[in-house]
Amino acid sequence: MSVYPFPLVAWKPLTEKQRAFLRRCQECQNPEIMYRQAVIDYFSGKRLESGLRYLQRAANLKHIGAMYATCIVLLFSGDNESRESGVKMLEGMKNCMRRELKVHRDKLMNMLRSIWVENPLLRKAGWSDDEEDVCCEACSADSEIRFLSSIFPQW
Repeated sequence: MSVYPFPLVAWKPLTEKQRAFLRRCQECQNPEIMYRQAVIDYFSGKRLESGLRYLQRAANLKHIGAMYATCIVLLFSGDNESRESGVKMLEGMKNCMRRELKVHRDKLMNMLRSIWVENPLLRKAGWSDDEEDVCCEACSADSEIRFLSSIFPQW
């Protein structure tokens, strides 16, 4: 069963049957449910630690969207080591699953458009444009940042 028919943020109350289905998905450790919760928790800025835990759990279960979101979180992090890890991880994903990655990028962007993104860690501040940092992998990662930055609120 898929959770895609369910909105990320319910604007009207779910039926008891719908709530029971989603509870069962959570109990069964459905990676899609964990990923959706990670996006809400982390990108809203309300429960960063919880969001990162859910994201890690879904990524460990090979959820491609969670793996992609992990790259994005690393790219927006404040330290060079994490950003470098994000660049390498993203490049590895692009080398073996480029089409799937585009689908998951689009899904993440749609999810982010449906929530209030308030995480101050997502500012592009600190991303270097120095020539010594630019290489194919870095340019590729920078393009991912541009895609997503376009939907984040401007601080």
